[in-house]
Amino acid sequence: MADKPALARAVPAAAAHARTRDAAFVWFTVAYGLLNFGQGVFPPLLPQIMDGLGLGFATVGLLGSAFGLARFVTDVPAGLVAERRGPLPVLHAGIACLLGGTLLSAWAPSLPLMLAARALVGIGSGLTIVVSILFVMRRGPAASRTRRGNVYEIGVIGGTAVSAWLGGRAAAELGWRSGFVLAALAIALAWALTVLRLHPALRELGRPAPATPAAAPPGARPPWGAVLAIYFATFTLAVAWAGGISTFLPLYGGRALGLPPEVLGRTLSIAYGIEAAALVPVGWAADALGRVRVLAAGFLAMFAGAALVPATATALGFGAAATCLMLGLTAWMVPPVLLTERLRGGFRGPAAGVYRLVSDLAYIVAPGSAGWVIGRYGFRATGLALAALFAAAGLVAVLALGRRPRHA
Repeated sequence: MADKPALARAVPAAAAHARTRDAAFVWFTVAYGLLNFGQGVFPPLLPQIMDGLGLGFATVGLLGSAFGLARFVTDVPAGLVAERRGPLPVLHAGIACLLGGTLLSAWAPSLPLMLAARALVGIGSGLTIVVSILFVMRRGPAASRTRRGNVYEIGVIGGTAVSAWLGGRAAAELGWRSGFVLAALAIALAWALTVLRLHPALRELGRPAPATPAAAPPGARPPWGAVLAIYFATFTLAVAWAGGISTFLPLYGGRALGLPPEVLGRTLSIAYGIEAAALVPVGWAADALGRVRVLAAGFLAMFAGAALVPATATALGFGAAATCLMLGLTAWMVPPVLLTERLRGGFRGPAAGVYRLVSDLAYIVAPGSAGWVIGRYGFRATGLALAALFAAAGLVAVLALGRRPRHA
């Protein structure tokens, strides 16, 4: 028979441990919100950077591609190092790169140095994101993975929304370089929070991951068709962010509509805020009603937004179409959850690295391609091309992922 005093001591201890884990998740979300504040100033500053450095549409797209290429070559090594050495050194190295690249962005007087700055930020982003996806997928119950991921995304999008607003305002008052100074301060604060609040949780994350009932058993045949469809969805969502939200939207608002940085930043910030508010209900719907349904609905929203943006003529219409496009990104955490459930052995460091590799392939291809298509064929053709890609991804998701895996 169990020792009752020991049992009585164990229950409060377990409750305290659960509260500690919850607190760690909250601090993790806050820290990553600050890191994304640091990275989110770039889109609203893009038109001013273009003027300040004398860049054309195709050339300015290279800044996004440099960021994506740097993340691309970082992803798999980051996953391997996180698996072997633990996530703490990976996270600290990533924050150091983010801070250094942001400070270099604030000073860079020429295109080569700005490209180097964006690459350094890309390396830092790759390192920190691999840690974040492991943290979200490996903590808490399997049944609420999408909700947990979307709560984390609230911090990410919230940080991005505030930085778009404040960065645009700083650029309007003091010039675009001041936006990067503000970003560097946010990244430094995130680093302090990591040191003061997150070390125990990240050390725990570095221990071997427990087996999860939802993961495919080691002997199961890998569902390659489904896995490839998940990777295609991952790639397309990243195109929506890198080519759509970070390139197509700010260039259309700043160039076609002539919106000043403050108005452009405020408009994008409101759209980000609406997306953040939708994350919790969308996460609940994905866990309760079906992840593939939510993924397909997200692609439908992005299809509509991309098609509508070039038809807008006012800041209000532009904001509404941008919001529609951004709402589709509320499905961002669905692909890693599907991979966690369908990959053999679950979701570990190497799997996180490959997942990010696919995402960052889009970060290489999408910004430069979007800038080139805009310069050659105009904004309407670019919007239609993005819309066609989103429609194709939604159709593939429904056809390839509509049935549950056989081992589930």
